[in-house]
Amino acid sequence: MEKIITYSLVGNDGSSDGFYESLSVFTDRVLKEAYALLEVYINDYYNYIITTRRETPRSKDEYLLELLMTGVFWKNYIHNAVKTGSLSKEVLNKLYSLRKDRPALKPMVDKVRGYLAHELLNRTKTSLVEHYTLESYVQLLDWMKATGEFNEEVIRLNLWVGYYETKKGKEFESILRSIVSFTNRFNSLGKEMLGKYTFHVSSFLSYSLKEYIYREDYFFTGRKENEYFLNMVGAEIMNRQLRNEFIVTSKKAVLLPTCMRNEPKNGCKAKSDGKELVCARCNSDCAIGKVANQLEDKGVTPYLIPHSSDFSKFLIKWKDDGNTGLIGVACVLNLLTGGYEMKRLNIPSQCVFLDYCGCKKHWDKEGLTTNLNCNKLQKILEKNEVIGTSVISVG
Repeated sequence: MEKIITYSLVGNDGSSDGFYESLSVFTDRVLKEAYALLEVYINDYYNYIITTRRETPRSKDEYLLELLMTGVFWKNYIHNAVKTGSLSKEVLNKLYSLRKDRPALKPMVDKVRGYLAHELLNRTKTSLVEHYTLESYVQLLDWMKATGEFNEEVIRLNLWVGYYETKKGKEFESILRSIVSFTNRFNSLGKEMLGKYTFHVSSFLSYSLKEYIYREDYFFTGRKENEYFLNMVGAEIMNRQLRNEFIVTSKKAVLLPTCMRNEPKNGCKAKSDGKELVCARCNSDCAIGKVANQLEDKGVTPYLIPHSSDFSKFLIKWKDDGNTGLIGVACVLNLLTGGYEMKRLNIPSQCVFLDYCGCKKHWDKEGLTTNLNCNKLQKILEKNEVIGTSVISVG
């Protein structure tokens, strides 16, 4: 049995097949109950998008997911957000931009950001903020941006600000209270249906997170259990909505994290041209090598991504390329952000979870070799395979 740090999708049978079945049922349940409470707001926002032409309309399931994100982030971070001054957020945003623009400075900047982020953004949560105002909502998005961990989510939720500005104070408060109310139900349902896969998150937060104080990844590793549920259901919804455009692409590629490598004594033989790292299938015991062998006769190219921070660099070459479908593989907390980024870059995509986390960067000093569900990967590549259902169709 693998070492469980925060989550594991592997059941007693040694497979994560059961998780994916549970996730599909959970997603259907969440969508059904959410529409019962929030459909009026989703329809109203959908009409707002069409009228204002803020973007090409997405599916209503995706807009529902954004309301769910709003509720989860509000519950988890609104107290921190309203207690953090605008100058603190601005300083951290500047430092985040610096580490992106000047890679050579990243190690030094990350140390500074780690210290300042904990001192400026982290506030002991005493109770849920009761001021359901648009100002507080904007403060929340500013705080999330300052952490550097929610870039794609903030882009999506910022689009709602214009819509919320059309609502009077009490009307906006009613909308937000309804969202938070459903989030409470989402949390309970998540524990009931998926809690056995995230059982170790609470102990990690209680006993291990203190070791991350002043580290750049403090807010990433410190995600609450409901954010694991959010990323799980979010990835499932995105897979369903992007399925058709992915499956018709003529070429496919899968992006695999290097934490899956089981390197032989003489080292990994993956080939690189300075930009891309392609598996050479040098080790039959390596999880990446096994995936590469599985995909060889399907014409699917497996690329290795050293770390999630390199993900954006890898994606650029496929921007607006409708002929290539990408399958992103990552731990639970990275997939929703990655899915949104691929969508924003107009890349047909699907995603698969790592069965558990273990990279040296975030989770384990020695590095824990991770793995994925090859059956799930195979199903995604099959043209006739149906990935879930949608409660309400586009439009």
